[in-house]
Amino acid sequence: MFHPVVKLKVYNEELAYGPGMITLLEFLRETGSMKEACTKMGMSYSKGWKIVNRAEKELGYDLLLRRHGGSMGGKCEITDEGSSLIIRFRKMEQKVNELTQAAFEQCFPEYAAGEQEQK
Repeated sequence: MFHPVVKLKVYNEELAYGPGMITLLEFLRETGSMKEACTKMGMSYSKGWKIVNRAEKELGYDLLLRRHGGSMGGKCEITDEGSSLIIRFRKMEQKVNELTQAAFEQCFPEYAAGEQEQK
């Protein structure tokens, strides 16, 4: 069945964040580890840090509380601002998807659910 797909990205001077960075934050919240979060996403550890560091630079605030490795091992915790960003991004993403679906159904009624099955 035909359906629209929109990938939401937020820019400042450069790309600040998008669904990939938000998913990375969600995995970081779940695992407490950048390495584990990156593994779950199939990305390199260095790319994960690059994405988070770029977002923090563009946003002007920290998304993570970092505790570097050593004998105790490293750990990352999501800041309150990071948690808020996840919630607000997912809410905006849901609204954008709903509006996109409604516009798609209005502009392409022949592809609306049910119509295609009748053909």
